[in-house]
Amino acid sequence: MPLSDPTINTLSGASSGLIVSVVMSPLDVVKTRIQVHRLPKGVPGKPIYRTFYNLYQQEGIRAFYKGLTTTLLAYIPNWAIYFTAYQYAKTKCSQTFPNQNDNVINILSSVSAGAVCNILTAPLWTVRTRMQTQHGYDDYKNTFDAFKKISSNEGTKALFRGVVPSMFGLVHVGIQFPLYEYIKKQETVLTQSKELSASQVFVASASSKVIASVIAYPHEVVRSRLQDAGHAQKTQDGVVAKATFQPYKGFSDAVRTIWRQEGVRGFYQGMGTNLIRTVPSAVVTLSSYEFVKKLLSKID
Repeated sequence: MPLSDPTINTLSGASSGLIVSVVMSPLDVVKTRIQVHRLPKGVPGKPIYRTFYNLYQQEGIRAFYKGLTTTLLAYIPNWAIYFTAYQYAKTKCSQTFPNQNDNVINILSSVSAGAVCNILTAPLWTVRTRMQTQHGYDDYKNTFDAFKKISSNEGTKALFRGVVPSMFGLVHVGIQFPLYEYIKKQETVLTQSKELSASQVFVASASSKVIASVIAYPHEVVRSRLQDAGHAQKTQDGVVAKATFQPYKGFSDAVRTIWRQEGVRGFYQGMGTNLIRTVPSAVVTLSSYEFVKKLLSKID
């Protein structure tokens, strides 16, 4: 008995989330560390390779996989939910607006699916950021301990920090996936083939991701800063002390503070690392999704 389309999309999305989580973890950790590090105007940031080196020297190889459990718990349902919601929304939008342009349908579908994912997986992304930015002390023993401590010390609301900037970030998926679909369609027309080759999927996924990342990147910095807010540090005596920087009061306060203290550069902290990470990440995610989807579609 063949699998239904929703089941295929869910399993394909979950598989791609698993693969990309493990493969991209080191770059993901480094990118997050750079994003949450505040730099006053005029102070140069560290090169990417220096961040890698310092992290390895100070915390060892395990540091590159901090928060991996949470990342898996976030990425697997995230992509499972996203691809399922995306395909469902495309079907519904096509039925509701039968005469609408395909690009408009894809934009509406990608934004709708992104909004659903942002809300359902927000606590997981917050915990992941906290786990990745720990250094030299054990605030959180594991993912579940992080959930417990954040909820008890800061309230359940703290788990949803970053939801607002994530919603602004819907412009990212609103650009990436419609553009990905458009490039795939054009490649199909040019090659007159029903199925795309691995190289064509690579071009479509990489191109769409680069464009979307550059345009939407500032929201990622704001989101990471908000998610990291309240992260305490331990002194040598084991006493919990407040962070050096005052936490942001909210989304608008974060934007104003970053602009005032760090300038435009502050909104692009870690973008170099982000591009190095997100392009192969997008290629791995979409390629694995397309590959697994093709395999599952052949099951009788």
